[in-house]
Amino acid sequence: MLTLGNKLRSGQENTMSLFSRKKKLIIGGCSYTDNYAKEKGIEEFDTWGQVLADKLDMELINLGKCGYGNQAIYTSLVERILEEKNIGLVVSLWSEFQRAAFYLEEHIASKTFKEQWVCFHPEREVLDVEWHDQFYKPPNKNPRKDSLKYKIAQVLQSPRNIGTGAIESVNLFYSFQSICENLELPYLQAQGCLPLMTKTDEVNKRNFHALSKYIIDRPHPMSKNFIGWPIIDNIGGWCMDDCLHPIHRLSDEDTHPNEDGHKLIAEMFYDEYEKIYS
Repeated sequence: MLTLGNKLRSGQENTMSLFSRKKKLIIGGCSYTDNYAKEKGIEEFDTWGQVLADKLDMELINLGKCGYGNQAIYTSLVERILEEKNIGLVVSLWSEFQRAAFYLEEHIASKTFKEQWVCFHPEREVLDVEWHDQFYKPPNKNPRKDSLKYKIAQVLQSPRNIGTGAIESVNLFYSFQSICENLELPYLQAQGCLPLMTKTDEVNKRNFHALSKYIIDRPHPMSKNFIGWPIIDNIGGWCMDDCLHPIHRLSDEDTHPNEDGHKLIAEMFYDEYEKIYS
């Protein structure tokens, strides 16, 4: 005879069993994938991952983290797909090419950082500190200059040029593709935010021209599963950011995708999934 407690537990187990039989949608990315609204303390909405999971009737596993660089995105995805069973689809929405990513041992990370992956854009970090310097006059000192992140950014700012980021990222894209195909997993990938820092000046134009050359010169054959490849418009590609209009963004100042933007991204992934796997 089942007691009330046993009945409740039995019902919960049956519900969990039904839920666990759903195929898993595993996604990775940066703030375009993570719950950015929650991070910023603004009104939340479903991310593109949740919208896509609902459309595909899959269980969502969202590995996206605000600020993640491509190395962190790649590693977190690969490690998870090797652990999980019953995977229905894996999607990677890649971040800026020049973001540096470092993995720290758990005991080190817990002392200084919220995450074991420490990711940042060296040039942006240095420029941001320099901009804030105008508010720190002698004898006051900008405390951010003593941070580990700033010191590492100073070292990486020059050596971590466009070529380094391009070569590393394209290799990660191809490795992700190869692993998914080797494991016979359905997958999609796309570039999320613009691959380089965005500035409307001549330097920015030269940077994107250089990036285009690095991408063209790479020997990696990318499959049709990479939406928008080769990601730069002047060589016939595009990224998700190119598709986001003002109505799809949080504001003029914060250009992250809003609820409509996330729905748009989900629709684009869904359409490609239908074309390739249906």
